[in-house]
Amino acid sequence: MIHATEAARTSPAGSVPGARPGKARRFALSATTRGGMGFFLPVFALLSLLITLWILATPLMAYPDEPSHTIKAAAVSRGQFFPGPGESYGHGVHVQVPSYIANVQAQMCFPFQVTKPAGCAPAIPLDDNDLTIGVTSAGLYNPFYYWLVGLPSLVMSGAPAIYAMRIVSGLLSAAFYAAGFTALHRLRHPKWPLVAAAISTTPMVLFLGSGINPNSLEIAASMAAFCGLVSVLENSRHLERARPGILTVGIAAATLANTRNISLLWLLCGAIVACLFFRRADIVAIFRNRVVLAVTALATVGIVLGVAWNFLMLRAPASAGEAPAGISNVAGEVRPYNAFLTMMDKSFDFVGQYIGVAGWLDAPVPQAVQMFWSMLLIGLMLTVMLVRPYRLQAAFWVAVALLAVVPAVVQAALINTTGFIWQGRYSLPLFTIAVISAGLAMRFRPFGQRPQSMTIARILLVAGCVAQAYAFVNVLRRYVVGIQETANWQTMFTVPGWQPPLTWEVLTLAFTAAVLLCASKLFSYLFPGHTLLPKRPWPSRTRRARKRPAAEAAAG
Repeated sequence: MIHATEAARTSPAGSVPGARPGKARRFALSATTRGGMGFFLPVFALLSLLITLWILATPLMAYPDEPSHTIKAAAVSRGQFFPGPGESYGHGVHVQVPSYIANVQAQMCFPFQVTKPAGCAPAIPLDDNDLTIGVTSAGLYNPFYYWLVGLPSLVMSGAPAIYAMRIVSGLLSAAFYAAGFTALHRLRHPKWPLVAAAISTTPMVLFLGSGINPNSLEIAASMAAFCGLVSVLENSRHLERARPGILTVGIAAATLANTRNISLLWLLCGAIVACLFFRRADIVAIFRNRVVLAVTALATVGIVLGVAWNFLMLRAPASAGEAPAGISNVAGEVRPYNAFLTMMDKSFDFVGQYIGVAGWLDAPVPQAVQMFWSMLLIGLMLTVMLVRPYRLQAAFWVAVALLAVVPAVVQAALINTTGFIWQGRYSLPLFTIAVISAGLAMRFRPFGQRPQSMTIARILLVAGCVAQAYAFVNVLRRYVVGIQETANWQTMFTVPGWQPPLTWEVLTLAFTAAVLLCASKLFSYLFPGHTLLPKRPWPSRTRRARKRPAAEAAAG
């Protein structure tokens, strides 16, 4: 008779007692997959909640370029994938969409006017569903993202349809962010990388998940592809442990290729940085695995389709005119080398936009929030400098160099066709990769478990919650009453000029509770057995009985 432990050791992984091995192998999830899903689902739920609250707090069309992307999504979901012959170009492509979507430009009464609340926007009718001509400057963009996001407009109408389209977009981003966090969780030393990933989730990152625009999906997929590749490379000798990471890289790579025409550049940068953390043998080893080769082949199909779309659209006339005032900076002919130097000179100017400048660059987060996140970023960078051996720092500094140089090169190439159009949100994929790289460089440093370490962590996490909530309510103030020269917080309670769904008060309380829950979960992960806000235990009945005679004696 075989001993029970020996039988368990020799039976197929994930097998169920009494079941046939073939069926167990076919239907049972591996322990690695179950553990990954147990981490992924709560993170996805929390990120979805935060992004959905930002969606409700942001007025319709208060997101950069949202009117054009909304019209594009509604058109693609109705089968208008390619611009038709004879359609207008120059300032947009003409498409057939419901009237309430074709007229979303009417909501644009408050952008670039920081003192004006969003209440000036007219109501969006629920029954204005007749097809009419809509004009979009995103007419030549890849239809993949837009088809998914536009689906709610087929079964809903009015403002609820647009909010539902936003939620679909936000859920897509939340899924990729959660996949990236899960990949980091699967590392052998995950705590510092997860701390860095949490720092990279700035108020701007959450805000960008709130609108209809592929920019957020691009950032999230870049983060997921990078973190997934790191997880795969670390398990190059035991790739059966990294199958969720392999799948994450494949899906994220194919998604990036079909998001924006520049997205593959972020994928390349992420791959370079990830490979620098490992040996050449680790990189070679992963391409000897059949699962890696199969997923790579499938991802390549998606990448080829995305590249083919970009080449096809290169032959189409330009579909966008000059960017809106306040964003476009066309000032005559500028030589590419001068544009490159200008971008390099402004490298640190974009940090504020990485942290938080919501709306059409007209709703910045408070300076206190900027200062807090700047402190975290500087502290992270200084800690990386303490890492030894120096080769562990190399990937981080390459990531920082790419963050400065790559956007400058792209802007220099575009300067004579579009002018200075670069915004900080365009660089957020590289920013996220650079910040997480700091955590990866530090991952072998011990994570302190002493009371002093827990106290510092509590202070920083609670301060982070305050910063996130302060940024959230200040952006709400921009739209509820406008930003005036004098403080007008009391006006939000007495005479609000606009109210979001559920009211701004309810949204603020819900967001504050959600970020506190996220911080609590992160603290419990970093310090097992401890809570973010420890409760002071009530004195036991025995202790109260002991204290009573002493108190009576003292009184006598």
